[in-house]
Amino acid sequence: MKKVKLREKVKKKKNTIFIVMIVIAIIILSGVGIVCYFDFCDNKLLKSIRNHYSKNVIVVKDTNIYDKNNKVMGKVKKDFSLILEDKRVKNSSEQYFKIKDTNYYVYYDDVKKGKVIDYNFENKYLVFNTNISNGKTVFYQNNREVLTVNDKLSLPIEYMDNDYYYVVYFGRLLQVKRSDNDRLVESSNSDKAEASYVSVINYYSIDSCNKDSCVSVDNVKQQLNYLKEQGFYSISVDEYKLWLEGKIRLREKAVLLTTNTSNDNLNNLNNEYELKIQDVNNVDLKFNDVNKKSTKDSALDKIERYVVKKNTTLENFKKMSNGEDVVEVVKTSNTEQRIAVLNYHFFYDPNLGEDCDESICLEVSKFREQLDYLKNNGYRTLKMEEFKKWMYGEMELPEKSVLITVDDGAKGTGKHNGHKLIPILEEYNMNATLFLISGWWDVENYRSKNLDIQSHTYDMHKYGSCGKGQLVCATKEQALMDLQKSLQIVDNSDSFCYPFYSYSDVAVQAVKEAGFKIAFVGGSVKARRSNNKYLIPRYPIYKSTTLNQFIKMVS
Repeated sequence: MKKVKLREKVKKKKNTIFIVMIVIAIIILSGVGIVCYFDFCDNKLLKSIRNHYSKNVIVVKDTNIYDKNNKVMGKVKKDFSLILEDKRVKNSSEQYFKIKDTNYYVYYDDVKKGKVIDYNFENKYLVFNTNISNGKTVFYQNNREVLTVNDKLSLPIEYMDNDYYYVVYFGRLLQVKRSDNDRLVESSNSDKAEASYVSVINYYSIDSCNKDSCVSVDNVKQQLNYLKEQGFYSISVDEYKLWLEGKIRLREKAVLLTTNTSNDNLNNLNNEYELKIQDVNNVDLKFNDVNKKSTKDSALDKIERYVVKKNTTLENFKKMSNGEDVVEVVKTSNTEQRIAVLNYHFFYDPNLGEDCDESICLEVSKFREQLDYLKNNGYRTLKMEEFKKWMYGEMELPEKSVLITVDDGAKGTGKHNGHKLIPILEEYNMNATLFLISGWWDVENYRSKNLDIQSHTYDMHKYGSCGKGQLVCATKEQALMDLQKSLQIVDNSDSFCYPFYSYSDVAVQAVKEAGFKIAFVGGSVKARRSNNKYLIPRYPIYKSTTLNQFIKMVS
């Protein structure tokens, strides 16, 4: 009996040991499996992290950026590219990539590999000794919001415009919107000297004509070579205006090279030289040809500039580029130049069902035909300021120059009464002067870069009690009062036009005393410098004027 119990006891013990061994085996095998499983997953994660890393990455969705303690420090917009610190991802714990030149990180799954882009920014201007230092900063790129940083930053201002400060951050040039609440602090970012002046140097024409205003290509090349050898660099009109407004800081030896005549010679020179000469026929600046340098105190309506002429010596050109005053003798020509001044009134288009029963109306098709002739034959349409300076001997003009004038401001000339004149001038990029009866229509109806607005009285474009134009019938005091009211509106005293071409000694004296520099009548002959400057003749253009008659006027 005891033996049986002993055998059973031994058997139970063996079974227990066996079961324990099986359990141990299962545990060991399970552990190996778990280890193998986690190792596989870790390798898969590591591979995924590595596949997301690149020196340049693109954000795949709007996402957060973090500091080293995993605190959210801002947001990055989708499709914004980031430059990362150089690294080798060695283990799966490196799930946050450090953004280059910052203390911020981005999660690996929020970016993908991007193309390698060189973001090196080299400021062509001098950096400001001013930083923008805000507690929270929203950054833009190409006027699109790309990044927000909830951290106190102090970033040097590279340059600015009316809407943005431009700063270098996250490895590239970004924009920060300007606000009255911005905190700006002084900083020592650059010790280089800013330009204290800019030499504005103008060529009226780069050509081989016999006029004093024409400068040969060879002379211009000699002058540009001097500028290049001396380390000068050219700026654009837009850059010049930004400098005057204090929005960029120019390095020393900046020059603004300009011309009034665009031709193949200009294009060839600009292609050959890094120094660019800019056509300023249609820029909103007014120049004063005094052969002096311009400074930050220069006003946009009276910018000092130098004028290069046919006989300007290289020595005098050097003085111009170095900001010295230059005095040159103006040589008079034996042959007096004559310029056609054309006088239009109203415009209409029969194709639109419009008509006009006055002799001074002109179909837009005939106006286009005349402008086509001017364009195809190399004529320059003058601004009134240029014509005025020519009359006073202050500048020379190309032989093929013409002044287009339009009287009154009625049918087809304004945006409110047919809108024919301005669109055509802008299409052809040609200039004209409107003599506006300023008390009759709102001057804002006529604003265009291609249309100068001058005075045609305030309210005296009607017949007076003497049977002539009211300006002639009025006393000098009455005339002066009207002219002064007109000047308050047109805000330009360069020129005046007598209503009905009618004038008297009293009317002329009133025009002079009001401050006008020149005045126009009729006459159907070309204008000369020897004309009475207050009785300058013009060619009236009629409905019946043929193209051949027009060609004779301007030729």
